[in-house]
Amino acid sequence: MKISFFNASMLAVYALICIGIGIWSSRGKKDDDYLIASRNIRIFGFISTVVASYIGGAAIVAYSAYVYKFGISAIAVFLGTALGFLFFIPYALKLRKISTERKFLTLSDWFFYKYDKKTGILSAVILLVVYFGMLLNQFIAGSSILAHISGMKYDTALLISSSIIVIYLFAGGFKSVVKTDIFQYIIMFVLFFLLAYVILKGESHFTSELLDFSDMSISMTIAFIAFGILIIFQSAEYWQRVYAARDDKVVKRGFIGSAVLVLITGLAITIVGLSAHYHVPGIAPRNAFAEGLKVLVPAKFLGLSLVLLFAAIMSSADTIIFVLASSMAKDYISHFSKKEMNDHNLKMQTKIFVVLFSLIGFLLAFFFRNIIQVIVFITGVGFTIIPAAIASFHFKISEKAAMASFISGVGYIIILMVFDLLIPELSIASIVVATLFLITFQLYYKRKAIA
Repeated sequence: MKISFFNASMLAVYALICIGIGIWSSRGKKDDDYLIASRNIRIFGFISTVVASYIGGAAIVAYSAYVYKFGISAIAVFLGTALGFLFFIPYALKLRKISTERKFLTLSDWFFYKYDKKTGILSAVILLVVYFGMLLNQFIAGSSILAHISGMKYDTALLISSSIIVIYLFAGGFKSVVKTDIFQYIIMFVLFFLLAYVILKGESHFTSELLDFSDMSISMTIAFIAFGILIIFQSAEYWQRVYAARDDKVVKRGFIGSAVLVLITGLAITIVGLSAHYHVPGIAPRNAFAEGLKVLVPAKFLGLSLVLLFAAIMSSADTIIFVLASSMAKDYISHFSKKEMNDHNLKMQTKIFVVLFSLIGFLLAFFFRNIIQVIVFITGVGFTIIPAAIASFHFKISEKAAMASFISGVGYIIILMVFDLLIPELSIASIVVATLFLITFQLYYKRKAIA
């Protein structure tokens, strides 16, 4: 299939709008706008940017594959995330108060504050690995889907998407992330509902498919829900949204609204996955979303689905790039620099790393195109910081215990890799290992202090 002039034009218009938003976001703005949107995001912006950053190319590929294999029961992924947003609210309210006083910009700022410099640096290293893997996944998955549907080469799809992101992100920073996320989620939301309308209007068998829980696995459903709840505590993008919120009301209502919209969007993606499940048996699960769109969308409306994919790719990839760039500037450069870093210096450093990470992500996605092992690896590594993150809100944890927790979790993942045992079920057990070491070392250092 070759992309038509009309469809190519739609992609071009969409890309130009995103670039225009980035440039507009940069005009006459303060350094704090670039770094954290002046901590003034309102409810609609908060919800849009939280949900848009969650629904990315990698998430669509992985989730559609689960739907293709397991049917409607896979929606537990989104149910878990929705519950995770609600569960995170009391933590987020406390976090926003402290982050406003301390001018936090990154998740690791919390670890620098609650523990010490070594713990903060180690958490930043772990998150750097995790988010770079996420960026690689985003580029690979999004560009693969875009190429699969449009007929353009993978290399071309990768170059187009990464180039557009770096242009508007370099220009507008976090402010442009928020504004483009609002625009991108509106596009995704409308197009998903158009897809739902098309399928439910003429294909009655899908209504019964949507209610078919015969293949539902109780253990997998529980695992999905637990994953959704816990993943929030290692997701730096959600912590940054909390830092950027205008007030507590935005945080509380924003996460409630995000929980609702994640479920709605998840249902729309489920419809696409089920269309492939029903009409295109025997394909590789990773191609379920692309094949499902081909089933649902008439050829003349292919441009709409391409815009949807472009929105999904960029809404998550720009967030990940900014998380990486701001973390590098704040968690590394500012802590090791002999000169005091003001907002302007942080802004310029962040701009440099936006370009750098975009380029490295592009190059690696060009040469390495298998995302499965990367997803398993970064999930296991990322889960190692969750026990210390949650415990820090409730207890006074020793810095050495937190360090032991991080090191044990990462060491466990390395052992799995060495012995070729890195599978999803064992990878997520890193949270158990990290928790056990956190408790053991905390009790040890507590008794030692008493003695």
